[in-house]
Amino acid sequence: MQAKATTLTAVAHRESRTRTYPLLVIGDRISRRSADAFRAANIQFIDALGNAFISFGDVFIDIRGRAERNDQASSLPSGRSAGQPVNLFSRGRAQVIVALLAWPELVGAGRRKIANASGASLGQTQDAMSQLEKAGFLLPSSLGLTRIDELVDYWTAAYPTGLGPRLEVAEFHGDPSLQLKSEHPVYLSGETAAGVDIARPAAMTVYVSSLEPKLAIVNRWSTNPDRVRNIFVRRKFWTSPRPAEEDPAIKTQNAPWPLVYADLMVTGDPRLAEVARTWRADHARPA
Repeated sequence: MQAKATTLTAVAHRESRTRTYPLLVIGDRISRRSADAFRAANIQFIDALGNAFISFGDVFIDIRGRAERNDQASSLPSGRSAGQPVNLFSRGRAQVIVALLAWPELVGAGRRKIANASGASLGQTQDAMSQLEKAGFLLPSSLGLTRIDELVDYWTAAYPTGLGPRLEVAEFHGDPSLQLKSEHPVYLSGETAAGVDIARPAAMTVYVSSLEPKLAIVNRWSTNPDRVRNIFVRRKFWTSPRPAEEDPAIKTQNAPWPLVYADLMVTGDPRLAEVARTWRADHARPA
């Protein structure tokens, strides 16, 4: 596949819906951020500057850093410049995708229900649904998501440089193996999510509606600059359409499954990547 706009968004819009072979992207120049996203999505590529990521059989080629001038101008989130598709994984659209993946029953619901669940505005939600249909991930008339595996791959690859950083609230050092104490609902993700099979988690990721200082105090989380940060607090943006999942009496439960999966994958740890694949297989609905 050769694309003028060699970004993850461009590939997601142009990709064949019936592909059964490895994808190779060829372009004049692939930015560092787009290259990282392609690697995360296991998309092979080569550009005219000599950057490449090729893997088949016993062959593995990974060439980086060739003539990375003006790298910021061709980042993953593409704009509406001529000939380029809009960024399918911008913050609002990425939030809508999380909601549709986590709660499939929302796909045929009204736009207001999807907006409420995703935390996106009504306008962002309408736009996201339109863009998903144009890219071939949503059936006409909102009959259901399609190419779900590909959508999850692309969304996850975009997460570390897209939605993820926008959700960051605070980082601490602490013991992730200790039982979390909280007076208000906290949503677990990554290694410490319930059902994730990790005997000795090295890090903890939690989502909260707002960060209260008492949360860090009662859990003995430290901000000592000499200690490595391994407790990551992020902003909860969603509202589950399933009442039991928003029960304030339940102090700890899991974040939506796509976030748990992405928070496991973003570590780059092969051990956690295998755990993430098992988690995804248990939770993702095939299409």
